[in-house]
Amino acid sequence: MDYTKSHLDKGGDYDSNLQNEPLSAYMTRMETRILDKIIPRYFPAGIDRYLDFACGTGRITNIISKFAQKSYGVDVSESMQSQAKIRCPEVEFVLQNIIENPLEVEPLSMISSFRFFGNADDGLRHKVLKTLNSLLVNDGLLIINNHRNPGSVYNRLRRLDGQNIDLDLTYGKLKEMLKTHGFELVKAYGIGFWLFRSAWMQHHILNSGFAKMIEPLSRLPFLAPYCVDVVIVAKKTKASA
Repeated sequence: MDYTKSHLDKGGDYDSNLQNEPLSAYMTRMETRILDKIIPRYFPAGIDRYLDFACGTGRITNIISKFAQKSYGVDVSESMQSQAKIRCPEVEFVLQNIIENPLEVEPLSMISSFRFFGNADDGLRHKVLKTLNSLLVNDGLLIINNHRNPGSVYNRLRRLDGQNIDLDLTYGKLKEMLKTHGFELVKAYGIGFWLFRSAWMQHHILNSGFAKMIEPLSRLPFLAPYCVDVVIVAKKTKASA
């Protein structure tokens, strides 16, 4: 299935589905905490121009745009973007496939893209990274996530149990893709290293004091490749090949 068309009609129930699914809700909460903490660190004077690629309903746009002087959101789904416009009225949203039709904006200081790369195929991933590189200033930051990491402890154990895990974007593979398209990995922030079993992925466990106590271990740099979700900060060092 063409991933660019997969969310065209999902705007109405996308956010509620995220919150109803325990692991998705947990990842959403941890991503928000990470972004609220790191954006002021990387941009102490604020972001000049910011773009949220595949912005969907504006979940990530809403978190980061408050740190930016000018914010854009781009998506191909009108139903998703209609929700984003309600959530982020100060953001300029563009309904456009920027791979086929270049986005006409001044060079951007930062671009984000969440819940995209883990779902897309390799061909689309490469096209998007090349496009995003062309939109960034030199040394501009790309902040993305991989919420379907096949290298997580959870997915490794599932494979050992004989389950077919149809996932391919490992931490190492994503790092190499970024390098291919002129990005240098700055830092990775892991989420959910400790989630080894499906039985633990319940709201009452993910919202427990135990989860709050153990989750900081996921931020240890050497554990990032083994987490169920990873927030990656990369810097543009050269133009994409």
